[in-house]
Amino acid sequence: MGATNIVTVLPLGLQLQVDPGQTVMAAARQAGFFWPTVCDASASCGTCVSIIESGTEHCGPMPADEQETLARTLVPLDGLRRLACRLTVSGPVTVKKRGVHQADTEST
Repeated sequence: MGATNIVTVLPLGLQLQVDPGQTVMAAARQAGFFWPTVCDASASCGTCVSIIESGTEHCGPMPADEQETLARTLVPLDGLRRLACRLTVSGPVTVKKRGVHQADTEST
């Protein structure tokens, strides 16, 4: 297994350790954080869309279900907007997503 990668989540300033093959949302949940979603990470709602601020070269390939959801929800397929429930990383990445918070601080 490779080394974990750091994903910084703005505006919270959270630094997540993301294992190889693990999604950003799964890493957030594992660390005790809530990531906004309606479909519970099935890549169908688009609510978890996040903006890649830096490190796009470390983002994993965009799977077909992510492409379909982004296109259906009229999000540009520019590689700068990704679904956290599908985003894997291979190096440091900074994303922007409002609404991420500790799971026990607000109702989910």
